[in-house]
Amino acid sequence: MSLSQVSGCLSCQHGISLEWLLPHLAGVLIEATDLAGGRLCIWARARAEGAGCARCGQPSTRVHSVYGRRLADAPVGGRPVLIRLAVRRFFCCNPDCPAVTFAEQLDGLTSRRARRTPPLGQALTGIALALAGRAGSRLAAVLDLTAGRSSMLRLVMALPAPEPGPVKVLGVDDFAFRRVI
Repeated sequence: MSLSQVSGCLSCQHGISLEWLLPHLAGVLIEATDLAGGRLCIWARARAEGAGCARCGQPSTRVHSVYGRRLADAPVGGRPVLIRLAVRRFFCCNPDCPAVTFAEQLDGLTSRRARRTPPLGQALTGIALALAGRAGSRLAAVLDLTAGRSSMLRLVMALPAPEPGPVKVLGVDDFAFRRVI
């Protein structure tokens, strides 16, 4: 279907929803959006009524408190995206669990202490593996992904070590400026 054949709202006519365009936001309710200073801000909260404790796995719906979290996301339409997420803390219902309260984590969107969404983290990690340091930072800036040279190096160092395998090619340095006897 060409764009000239589309009239009206594409999502209403053909069932295209925001979850198809931004699949990592499927678990949240988007309450508001704002375009300020060239940045797209999305205010969201979790869809689920409760969450499971990270330590014992016990589900809970007893809310302790709510706090705001800011997550950088991959750019959309050439504009940087900031997700302002309302995160709930829950009481753990298991009396044997050492965690009294826990914060909800949304699959595919949040992880502990992260300030980036997984799609942005994957994009930056790919750039960091290819270029690292300053060159990676410059390419990220061209792609509207903001990350400094130190962040690029931290992303590479945070990756797990590759599995050692058999040596297929072993190069030997056969050049020297002077002969050592």
